Amino acid sequence: MAVAAALLLAYVLIWVRLPTADIDRSDFTSSYVAGLLLRHQGGAAVYDLAAQTALRDQLIAPVTNGEVPFVDGPPAAALVAPITVLNLTDAYRLWTALSVLILALAVIIAVRSAPWRPTTHMVWRVAAGMAATASFGTWTLLLQGQWSSLTALGLALAYRDWRHGHEARGAVILVLAAGVAKPHLALGLAAFLIGWRQRRVILGAVTGLATLAVASVAVVGTSGVMAFAGLATAQGGAWDLARMLSFIAIPGSIVGNGTASEVIGLCGTAVACGIASALGDLSRRHPERFLPALIAAAVLSLLGAPHAYAQDLVMLAPVLVWAIALAGERGLAVVGIWTVITAAAAVDLIDAGAFPPGPLAAWTLIAVAVIACLAAWRSGLPAREPATPAATRPTAATVG
Repeated sequence: MAVAAALLLAYVLIWVRLPTADIDRSDFTSSYVAGLLLRHQGGAAVYDLAAQTALRDQLIAPVTNGEVPFVDGPPAAALVAPITVLNLTDAYRLWTALSVLILALAVIIAVRSAPWRPTTHMVWRVAAGMAATASFGTWTLLLQGQWSSLTALGLALAYRDWRHGHEARGAVILVLAAGVAKPHLALGLAAFLIGWRQRRVILGAVTGLATLAVASVAVVGTSGVMAFAGLATAQGGAWDLARMLSFIAIPGSIVGNGTASEVIGLCGTAVACGIASALGDLSRRHPERFLPALIAAAVLSLLGAPHAYAQDLVMLAPVLVWAIALAGERGLAVVGIWTVITAAAAVDLIDAGAFPPGPLAAWTLIAVAVIACLAAWRSGLPAREPATPAATRPTAATVG
């Protein structure tokens, strides 16, 4: 608790004293520009790269930052738009504070819903929550004005609902949270839901997707949705792959940006999704293994993301809490693994994923994914009588 508190205090002190020029160069500026374009022009103008660049350069002059396009979905622009009534600096402060509060809420929900042993002291539960909140991902989340914490909140809420038998609602929440913020981070989780093959879960996921589609058209119109799709696909090669957190950083650090790295990265994504789907099937056949399988699928989802940076590590904050709860007396080992992941992400930020040794975070996540998958397949938790006649339906007694 002391170490986590010290880290969080350091993050806040850095954030409070952050120079205006660093705020101008943050990822939030692109979101702010999209919100302004939505308020004043709307439609396809939100995804006009030339309009984005011109407005951003005007806002942050004399600071320059090249092309940092806004490629999130239309609902994301709608969420940012209200705070663009503030100037850029004040909006950044408000946005980042809300993002960290969302992360804290996700962790609190994870702590309350985790399958703790009755003998686990409250101090240990609080310490687990603080460790989950104080990762290196939280620091980059604050500095960049990102919102991967929304994915963490959706995952925490979804598991809480699934634990109590609300399969459809949990799926709707997860899809909406991931779809608004970072849909590419949830590909493995989507595969897990498909492999789970629960009718209510699939119905909930489809409902969530339909809601996102309708909301997107309502926000920017059909032309805006088409412009979003065009800009998002056109920017695939604009990012430095070696700086990423996920598997694609490995080929990116060896052969650089290009078609070869992207193809290898997509193959890695496909493998991660395939394993996540198998974990979903494992949960269907063995409901008592649901939480270990969900933990492994979440790690695979981040590992297989075609676009993931250090701030996206926060999506695993609820996962850490659940893993500590399951580990019991071995919980310190889980905290040690988490420390290695967050340290690797910090090293990668410093050396830009140089090869060798390459992106340490990606290699670390591969090792953690293997450990998590083995834990899910080898977990020998005794099955309990489900609360409903449907043997495959997760309940508070079986999930986790």
